[in-house]
Amino acid sequence: MTNNDVQKIISETAEATAAAIYKKMMSEQARQEKNAFSKRLYNTKLLLQNYRLFKDHIDNAVFELTRIDEEQETAAEILDAMWQTSGPGKGEIVVESIKKSITRTKIIMEHINEMLKIFEVYSITSGKELNVRRWHVINKLYILETKKTSTDIIDELAEEYYTDRRTIYRDIDDAVEKITALLFGIDGISKLEGRKK
Repeated sequence: MTNNDVQKIISETAEATAAAIYKKMMSEQARQEKNAFSKRLYNTKLLLQNYRLFKDHIDNAVFELTRIDEEQETAAEILDAMWQTSGPGKGEIVVESIKKSITRTKIIMEHINEMLKIFEVYSITSGKELNVRRWHVINKLYILETKKTSTDIIDELAEEYYTDRRTIYRDIDDAVEKITALLFGIDGISKLEGRKK
């Protein structure tokens, strides 16, 4: 075997190894991004499911001692900290941690309300009946005051739109993805676009 042959083998092996390492790194990064977006979707659903509870918490809070650092937190910082929570019962932990601080709850609710307004305007001005229906589903299911169960509301929506429950659930999923993109900004958008491809 000549020196050139050895060099060629070394070069080919190094190239193949580098390509394999790069591919593994890219698939790991894609997996981490997918997990991060899934956590954000989960937290968006959790925020919407507890919207009325948080609103009542703000409306009925009598007194709250706040820490200086809480008053200066942004909605993005609070939301970012939320989706990093892990382990069993993480949803309950997130809900309880928000309820403990009226200041944090107000910041989050202001952010959610602004993003819901944007989603509403987008849905109505899109000129697509499907988008209007999705806004109506989210609004009726999570935002408007009601004594009805979510099951009853979903049944009513399916009847109102002459469709089945599965379609209403798909509407919820699609709307939650778009709301997640609004709540989490550019990260939410890039992950949403990646899921659609």
